[in-house]
Amino acid sequence: MPTSETGLLTQCWQWVGCTNAGGYGEFSVGAVHVKAHRYSYTQLVRQPEPGMLIDHICHNRACVRPDHLREATRSQNTQNLEGAYRNSASGKRGVYWEKNRWRVIVRFNGKNYQGGRHDTLEQADAAAIDLRNRLFTHNTSDRVQ
Repeated sequence: MPTSETGLLTQCWQWVGCTNAGGYGEFSVGAVHVKAHRYSYTQLVRQPEPGMLIDHICHNRACVRPDHLREATRSQNTQNLEGAYRNSASGKRGVYWEKNRWRVIVRFNGKNYQGGRHDTLEQADAAAIDLRNRLFTHNTSDRVQ
């Protein structure tokens, strides 16, 4: 999470204009739809490299604060997901119930990495976080726990 010099979390700059179905701030210039966070980054930081996405470090899709944004590849942007998918039975990212134990599988660059089988959900969640921290570079929420 972005922090101030005192170590405190900094406030998001919440976009108050229109948002799209995904919750991202958006506006139009003629027939062109512009994402507000990308515009903010481009105007206040620099022009992103071609093909790069703008990732919200703060996980707030409506945030346009430049120090909460960073350039990222699609893979890096996916690494920075927060929490489990909606259909997760465990409620933990990368943790699955299998044969009376919790199994950890982390997907990275098209390959599944095994994190073992665990007796408790807490152990499996810790193993998933550890594995993601070893594989990923852009998983902000795992690194602040």
